[in-house]
Amino acid sequence: MNLVVVTKGRITDAHLEKYGLKILFQKGNKCAIQAQDLKLFIEFLLKEDLIDEILHKDKYVPKEEFIQRYIDNLMELQGEMDVKYQKVFSPEGEVIGAEFFCAFPLHPFLLVKALKETCFADLKCLRSIVSKVRKKGWDKLIFFNMFPRSSEKSDFVMSVVATISASGLSDKLVLEVLEYKLEEDKVKKNISFARRQGLKVAVDDWGSENAGIFRVVNLQPDFVKIDKSITWSAEAREIIEPIVPKFQERGIKVIVEGIENEEHYNWAKNLGAYMQGFYLHKPEFF
Repeated sequence: MNLVVVTKGRITDAHLEKYGLKILFQKGNKCAIQAQDLKLFIEFLLKEDLIDEILHKDKYVPKEEFIQRYIDNLMELQGEMDVKYQKVFSPEGEVIGAEFFCAFPLHPFLLVKALKETCFADLKCLRSIVSKVRKKGWDKLIFFNMFPRSSEKSDFVMSVVATISASGLSDKLVLEVLEYKLEEDKVKKNISFARRQGLKVAVDDWGSENAGIFRVVNLQPDFVKIDKSITWSAEAREIIEPIVPKFQERGIKVIVEGIENEEHYNWAKNLGAYMQGFYLHKPEFF
């Protein structure tokens, strides 16, 4: 495949060898390149900041647009992603829902994009989850653990709401939000919008370094998920025990994560908490 590109940096012999490229001719900052493999060429564009534009269908398009067109086509070819789930139980032992997540491997080039654009991976995963949930008639809660920074993106949250509303699952979806050096005002605004559309919210990994009391105060979630690091430490459990009833008094359901043995189970049950962990249900393909 031959491609004409506009360069903004020097393409070295090392680049040519690494990505299977050959320069056919060069005039100024325009260069004709022969690519042995389109996938390697896309990898070159993603990893090396040397190309500005690519000639595509008689016009030069920005590198990002060229990559997007390739990725969009690849998404259609890959289809749905594999989905796993782990059940969430009530204090009485009933299944109230499950945390759903996509099982990698994602196509290598989709994965590169996912690491650069987290919302892309979240939407791809959510659409696969929705499709499988509808096919199997799952009628319980769907806990969806998104990348932390996705909650900052208003376009992403709007896309989530549109996807869920169109599928008739608005009352089932629980967005799990993790605090991770985020712009709190943006997160609060986006989450408030989602809740107005009928979605529920959970603060994930509460008690870890990335989720504290102010996240609960700001978001007023439907659920707080106690981080497994708390569950696994007798000293930590003792410290947070008085706090759990305060959440429950405010109508916030507490889910204890990391239930891996009878001791963990009995502690959570005595708190009147909901539960999730390998002791009750190991993640499996949905």
